[in-house]
Order: sequence, then C-alpha cells, then structure tokens
Amino acid sequence: MDAVLRQLESRIEELVEAYGKSRQHEVELEAQVADLQKRIDSDTEAGERTTKLEKQRDELGKRLEKVLKQIDGALAKEG
Repeated sequence: MDAVLRQLESRIEELVEAYGKSRQHEVELEAQVADLQKRIDSDTEAGERTTKLEKQRDELGKRLEKVLKQIDGALAKEG
C-alpha cells in the first residue's frame, strides 16, 4: 500500500509540474498573440494610410494634367 501511495504522490508531482509548465507556455503564447495583434493593427493602419496617399497622388495627377492642358492651349494660341 505504501508503494502505491508513493507512486500516486510521484505522479501527482509530475502532473503539477506539467501543469506549471503549461501555464507558463500559455502566458508566453498570450504575449505572442498580443504582439501579433499590434503588428496586424499597425499593418492595417499603414495600409489605410497608403491607400489615402495613393488617392491623393491620383487626384494631384489629374489636376496637373488639367493645368498642363491649359498651358498647352495657351501656348498654342500664342504660337
């Protein structure tokens, strides 16, 4: 009976140790998830900013084309 109790005690200690390691691993994974979420949020913000800047660039390009057409028209009238 004493041997069985020692085996149970040993097994319980192993399980407690394994549980402690799993909790530590869980904390590490939570930190990784938080870091990845920050990176996703940052990438999303950068993507939105890029889209906004590309739209502004396209609008400026259209405005420059209009100005150049007006200049070309004025030069054609003078020439």
